[in-house]
Amino acid sequence: MEILEAVKRLAGIETNEQDGVLQLMIADASAAVRDYCNRKECPAELSYVVRELVLDHYRMENGDDVASIKRGDTQINYKNTITKDSFTARQQDAMYRYRLVRVM
Repeated sequence: MEILEAVKRLAGIETNEQDGVLQLMIADASAAVRDYCNRKECPAELSYVVRELVLDHYRMENGDDVASIKRGDTQINYKNTITKDSFTARQQDAMYRYRLVRVM
């Protein structure tokens, strides 16, 4: 099941009105997981962490966490941005196994 479909099912969303916002939240959550794990791609095994992050932030503002939208070149700003500071200790433990050592 695709992450968007899973998020919508778990959040009880039956329409496609929130799809754009949810897709951006999924992209932000995936980027945060990639950054935390020091990877170029988000491991498929961590898709549930991405799903949890999106659901948590969606529920936090009941889907109304968009602060501003810019249409030309598409820019959306959230009141509560999903970053690696958003992770719970349990999510960090799950991602730790997939984390690569960064060599400078």
